[in-house]
Amino acid sequence: MAGDFTGVVGILEEEGHILHVLNERVLEGLPRPCWDLPGGGVEPGESLTEALVREFVEEAGLDVVPGELAFVIERFGMRTGLRDERTRFFVFHVQRAASARGREPSPQDAEILRCEFLSRGHMRERCVEVYQRPILDWLDNGRSQRYFLLQHPQPYADPQRLA
Repeated sequence: MAGDFTGVVGILEEEGHILHVLNERVLEGLPRPCWDLPGGGVEPGESLTEALVREFVEEAGLDVVPGELAFVIERFGMRTGLRDERTRFFVFHVQRAASARGREPSPQDAEILRCEFLSRGHMRERCVEVYQRPILDWLDNGRSQRYFLLQHPQPYADPQRLA
C-alpha cells in the first residue's frame, strides 16, 4: 500500500504513572503541543524492539528493555487523508534497563520539549487528540483490548463495535 508506515511506542509505567514526552505536532494544519508516549518510526532493517530502544534513548535519554506487546493501533488515512495510507503502531510494555535506574528522563532530541510521568487523570487532560484515544481506551477497559482501528474521515472506530 502507498504510504505505509510502521512505528513503535513504549509504555514505561512506574508507581501508576506513565512516561510521556511533550512535542509539537502539526495537526489539521496547525502546530499543537502534544503529550505522547515515547516512540517513532521503524527504520529499514531495524526490528520493532531495536526501534523502540533507540526511540527511548533519543526521546527520553533512557535505556529500556522491551517486554510484552500490549496492543496494535492500525490507522488508515490519518496522516494524509488518503484512505489507502496505512500506519501501524506496535505498543510494547518496557522497563528501565539497569543502566537507567535512578536517572530522570531527559529529552535528547530537539523535537522533544519535556519528559514527564503522567497519572491517568493528567493523561485525560493532556492527551486529547483522536490518535491518542486508543491508549486511554486500553487503560479504561482493563488493558485487555489488543487491536484498535482508526479510519479517516471517521474520527474513531472500535473493532468490537464493528463486529
